[in-house]
Formats: sequence, structure tokens, C-alpha cells
Amino acid sequence: MDELKQSLINQVEFNCDVSDAKYWGYFSICGLLMSLYALYMSKLSLKPWAYVEGKDISEWIAQKEAGWEKLENEDFRELRIHGKSYNPFDISAINQVLIGEGLVYGAGYGLFNKPSFFLADLHSYSKIHGCSVFVSKKEHVRDLFISPGMLREKQIFLRLEPLRAILWDKFQELKKQNNPILEYAFNQYGFHADQDINEEFEIAFEKLTNKYSDVVLYHELSESIEDIPGWSEMLYEIDAKDVNFFLRAVKDMLADTSNHGPIKRSIDNKDSVNLGLSIALIDRYRVKMDKEIRQAYEEFINSGDWDLVENARKMIYARVVLLRDKILDIRKSVDNKADLIAKIRRLI
Repeated sequence: MDELKQSLINQVEFNCDVSDAKYWGYFSICGLLMSLYALYMSKLSLKPWAYVEGKDISEWIAQKEAGWEKLENEDFRELRIHGKSYNPFDISAINQVLIGEGLVYGAGYGLFNKPSFFLADLHSYSKIHGCSVFVSKKEHVRDLFISPGMLREKQIFLRLEPLRAILWDKFQELKKQNNPILEYAFNQYGFHADQDINEEFEIAFEKLTNKYSDVVLYHELSESIEDIPGWSEMLYEIDAKDVNFFLRAVKDMLADTSNHGPIKRSIDNKDSVNLGLSIALIDRYRVKMDKEIRQAYEEFINSGDWDLVENARKMIYARVVLLRDKILDIRKSVDNKADLIAKIRRLI
């Protein structure tokens, strides 16, 4: 590994550890353990289906948590690259330097407004609809927060490694629960719950990951187009977890169901795999908003009628636009955070 890459890994890892030390308490116990497990797999460059010894990961977690105690009062450090210092959130300037090195760096804010960082090998770079799109492959370092896509300042980061892990978790669900939408989507791509994990499976799963990255891309592109002035600031202000999750869900649902989003794109392309996975991967807060499209897709499985799904998409988008406007009106009408949280909470 060259000197620049190793230096960057060390620097970014420090900031990741500081962020984790300050924010680990926001996670539930189960959520923290799952995030630590995923981080361990990533650090060792293990595929999500690899076997790990319980003793090894337990020792690693203990060391990680012990290190947090020493870092919780530290500040984030600037990154030194070729003798110059950069603010760790100045992703534009940093990536202008790193793209020539075959690397990509991401920084932003995730759930709980947690600062989030990663450094990875660059898979591809392109410009789409006015956005710079960085696609990463192998990740060298990241923090606890995991997201396959991130939008910041007209820059989109698609992270194939976390996306593969998320799809694997969903594939595992086929063995645990009856989910006809999820089962149909995986079956369309040739995957079945009881199949062997072998080289053929791994190759096919990589292809599925690359295919589904199109959904993540068009979600982020749509989010850029559907940008809501003041929404990001409101997310930053509101620290009540349930309300924060709800506001993120509204924003995500707008992006998913708009004319520019991944569901519309899947319908136009008659792509039943991406459509099914898009619906199956919707989180529990968005599930409350998407009942029509789930019902439409279940009917589509039997009928093949794409109009059912398209009509449901339009209906949900129109409803979420009204919800968005109601939330913005609430924000204008109150003058303190407590009232804002209370009034939005009634909409959940």
C-alpha cells in the first residue's frame, strides 16, 4: 500500500473513531452490535456471508469500546494531503486531489446528525443531471454509520460495499419470514432462500449489487431535484429520534415516488427486480406511507399490470407532497423546538 493511501487511512480512521466515540450512545444495543459487526467485516475486507469466530469479534469490539473512552472529548482533525491541510468536510477540494489517486472520500451527517466519514477505492466517476457521481468499491475505513448512498452539495456517493451488505441482509430474511415481495424480487434474479453460497452465487450477487446501485443513484438524483429548502436544517435541529426518522422518511418517500425517482424509472424500464427490492427495502417509517404501492406490487406479481404500480406511485407522491407542505407550514407557525417536535409527532 502506498504512503499516501496509508496516511489517509490513518487520518480518516481517527475522525471515524472520534465520531463513533461521541455518538455510539444514540444507537440501540441491538443496532450498535449490528453496526459493530458490519464495521468489523468491512475492516477485514470480509464478504457479508463470510464466517467469523465469535471470540475474535468480541475481542475486537471490546478494544474498540475501550478506545472510545479516550476519544470522546477529541475534535476532528484536518486531513493532510500532499503537504496541504483540508477541513474534513470539504469533500469537493479533497476529492479533486484524490480522484487522480484512484480514491474517493466522503463526509457528511447521518442518523442522529452523526458525522460520518469513509475512504474507498474509486470505481467510477461521472456527471449526471448536474451532479458529480462517485461510485466506490473496496472501503478502506469508515465509521459506524452505514449508507449505500449519500448526497451532499450536488455530489452523490454510491457505496457498493455497504450496498452489498444490505442486500445480503435482505436475502437472509427470505429464510426467516414470509415476504412475497422480497421473494419475488430475488427469484426474478435467480436467487432462492435455500441455495448454496458458492462462486457462482458470489458472481451473481455482485451483478445484483451493481444492478441495484441504479436504484440508489436515482434516489439520490431525485432527492437533489426534489430538494426542500430548510429541510436539512430542520433535521439538524430536531434531536427527537422518532420525529427525526419520520422527517427523513418523508424526504426519502418524495424522492422514491417522484417522476425523477427509482420507482418511476423501474416502471418505465419494466424492471421487476429493482422495483421489488425498492419496495422491500423501505424502512418501517416509510412503510406507513406506501401501503398502496405494496398492495399494487403484490397484485402485479399475479397480473403483470404495470399500471397498477404507476397509479399507486402517483397517489403516494401526491399525498406525501401534502404532508411535506403541512410540515413546512408547522415550522413557520411555531417559534420553539418543543412545539415543533410535538406538532410533527402528531403526524406520525
